[in-house]
Amino acid sequence: MYKKYQPNHLYQNNITMVSCPDFNFAVHYAEQMNQTIPEFLHRHDLYEIYYVTDGSMQCWCAGESLHLYKGDLLFLGKNLDHHMIYNPSNQGEYFVLIFDVEPRTQGGLKTTYATSDTSMEYCELEGVLKRIDKEKYVLSPKKLFADSLITSLYEEQTNRQMGWNSVTGTLYYQFFVKALRLLAPEPSRIQNLSGYMNVALTATKYIHANYSDEITLEEIASLLNVTPRHINRLFQDMFGTPFARTVNIIRMHYSKQYLVSTDKSIELIADQVGLPSSKALTKLFKDQEGITPVEYRFQHRKNIQK
Repeated sequence: MYKKYQPNHLYQNNITMVSCPDFNFAVHYAEQMNQTIPEFLHRHDLYEIYYVTDGSMQCWCAGESLHLYKGDLLFLGKNLDHHMIYNPSNQGEYFVLIFDVEPRTQGGLKTTYATSDTSMEYCELEGVLKRIDKEKYVLSPKKLFADSLITSLYEEQTNRQMGWNSVTGTLYYQFFVKALRLLAPEPSRIQNLSGYMNVALTATKYIHANYSDEITLEEIASLLNVTPRHINRLFQDMFGTPFARTVNIIRMHYSKQYLVSTDKSIELIADQVGLPSSKALTKLFKDQEGITPVEYRFQHRKNIQK
């Protein structure tokens, strides 16, 4: 695999920062290497990962000599004396990543735009890193097999298409997280995708689930803990229609299913989709479709029969 990276193998010596809402992931160095390249004994106030992509190799750390094989991942804590044991005849190949994870701050204070989920994610990452610091190093009991990620990193840095800088940082972070998962295989405590609620879309989900009932702006505003005025403004901004209009359009679309699949009267269908009368449903159809519900039923049943 190492030959694929010659003569311009994967190498990064500039610091790359990936900013998350509650923390920064900083890559200080990354390189695809083989064991014919001597590495001197060293330490640094950073974390380091050795990942064997082919063959085997020996690493000296914390006074021990460790044998590593393809797919093995060695996670080193901070300030640990270590180096790859030089062996010109050994064809082992590996990827090395040196990085740190730090809480984000502004003027000495934690950033205010982080959510509880992102804070929990940082705590989960920090918990595993503290374990590594305590044990000095951890050799994963499972194989990683992240060669496709490394290949993607090389391709991004070689082709340098639009956005390659950001994609490269994201790929480094993916590699780090996949490595950390081997050491903390239990599921995350975070149950939902982090971020702030899209109130307008959440409200439409409620409308779809309750279109046959009476739905008021005040009711949804209360459920979502916002003001009715805020809901109306969000609907206008996102969908181009006010709240009440959006509710009735959704109801009209559900009525189409009844018109085509049943013989129910227009009055009954209007009632089942939460509209006050057949006149209200007919007016909606004329405004939105340019035809009446009866004409819609006739046209689409005719098309189905064909």
